[in-house]
Amino acid sequence: MAILKVIGLIIAVIFAGVIWVMSWDDADTAEVGDCLKNNGNTINPDLQVVDCGTSEAKYKVKEVHPDTTDTTLCSPGTTPYGEQQRSRRGSGKKFVLCLTDVK
Repeated sequence: MAILKVIGLIIAVIFAGVIWVMSWDDADTAEVGDCLKNNGNTINPDLQVVDCGTSEAKYKVKEVHPDTTDTTLCSPGTTPYGEQQRSRRGSGKKFVLCLTDVK
């Protein structure tokens, strides 16, 4: 029984590590000039930072506005993307990205 508990713990640690590594390239790490792809859809976007030289790159970050979800801060001609992440402690990260299409 102890062996099963250890195996379960190892699997849980590996799973948590994979989730943590996958979050490294999420939209909350994007900076001006970065390119993004959408792993989701238009209703539930899941933006991920990618190399601008790849065919995956669909958007380029023109502006970043931290600590807000006010998408009206984006310049005309850009597509606003706002996100607010919640944590268990009640605080969270919020930001707005102003995107242009990669041509």
